[in-house]
Amino acid sequence: MEDIVYECIDGFGGDMYTVLFLCGLFAVTGVSIIGLVYLPWTWITAFIGVFIGFFRHVSVKLEQPRPQTGRRWMTIGARNALVPDTSGLPAVYFLYILGSGGHTTEMLLTVQRKIRAQANQHRRYVISNGDVDSFRRLSALEAKIRRVLPDGGLSGTSDSFTIPRARRVHQSLLTAPFSCLATAIVAVNALTREPEDRPTTRHGRQFKYPHVVVTNGPATGFIVCLVAHLLKMFYMVPQNRLKMVYIESWARTRTLSLTGKLFLWSGIADMFCVQHEELARRTGGVMVGHLTAPLVNG
Repeated sequence: MEDIVYECIDGFGGDMYTVLFLCGLFAVTGVSIIGLVYLPWTWITAFIGVFIGFFRHVSVKLEQPRPQTGRRWMTIGARNALVPDTSGLPAVYFLYILGSGGHTTEMLLTVQRKIRAQANQHRRYVISNGDVDSFRRLSALEAKIRRVLPDGGLSGTSDSFTIPRARRVHQSLLTAPFSCLATAIVAVNALTREPEDRPTTRHGRQFKYPHVVVTNGPATGFIVCLVAHLLKMFYMVPQNRLKMVYIESWARTRTLSLTGKLFLWSGIADMFCVQHEELARRTGGVMVGHLTAPLVNG
């Protein structure tokens, strides 16, 4: 028997990957048989559920081609950047997550500098409860957009959606899971409720789900995107909606923020963007230039 085993291994030559794969396959098969015999059905069901969930997580990530990463530059960082003409589409729906403070500042700078407002576009802003400053600043930005494009509804439509904050400053880690759960529950509505200005009676389901979700953190942004990923995993939304873009803060030049690490490790973002070449080399993120860098006069 031993001679037969060695003969089979020699037949593979130097292809150790095949040997390791077959050994792993036999090991998994053996463990599965033992599990079916000795484990209770509750554990078996749990293992099957985890396997299916992991399989769907990977398949969602692989269903759409990803952009190249590393030191590759995206033209989004340039003022004369060429963008796709989406004016002929039935709907263009963006959801921006405002994380308060500096996160809100950078996100609104992104919208202001790169927006291509048009009549078929809707913009939804997700704000944390009690974040009056973010609401005031987004209202000022939308008023500015309407002043620039006042005629014929060319500025598109916009609304805001308030959700509980995932984790407050200095909040205990023991209570954070409960606040994150509250955020996740309300986030489902933010991601699936059609805008009042775009009712289904007039637009059908074109504005039912956002096409793109944009966030730069912090925890609330990750929870909302995690909910979006789960909705796609369980086929509750079309697979061509809720594409997630994470933009790391301009202040992060060499290391990622905690939110950035969560997005990078989980892989739920369809595009992981950074604003410094050093960080792009370290993380493999897409380099978009100084997208939210403050303007310096003179």
